[in-house]
Amino acid sequence: MKAIYFVTTIVILFTAGAISEEVSALHLTGSDSTVVTQQATTDVLFNRFEAGLISGLDSEVKGVVEASIYNALNFKIAYPEFNSETVTEKLYSVALEGATHSLRYRAFLALAYYRNPGEFDAPEQLLSILDYRHQNGIFFYLQDKIQNEQFTSTYY
Repeated sequence: MKAIYFVTTIVILFTAGAISEEVSALHLTGSDSTVVTQQATTDVLFNRFEAGLISGLDSEVKGVVEASIYNALNFKIAYPEFNSETVTEKLYSVALEGATHSLRYRAFLALAYYRNPGEFDAPEQLLSILDYRHQNGIFFYLQDKIQNEQFTSTYY
């Protein structure tokens, strides 16, 4: 558990540091700069986080992959407009070929959310479930929701 917390902290610090460097380089002046800067900041954030997720999901270390699955869910819930076919493909790959059943099942649950976020509660409600100290909570929620709704479509 400490390893997952450590990896999550490192990924967040790396992402935040890279974003602040890029945002300062993109700083514009003028009245229209706020919109441009916000869009540039969001694009930079999405690109950096996508790269971090891909790297984490490709790792040989179980804890890194597990933390990356949680981070992928966390980011998708916090930023519903984030769409990455590459991250979706990596989650699919882990769901099929993950080192353990637990990794495969968590990746399946995350993939279900990535592909069908409208089938779950609003992101605002899901944010209250996210807790890095008790990461199982969001996975229990997804599992219960999928089982209770008895989806007829497949998520793979």
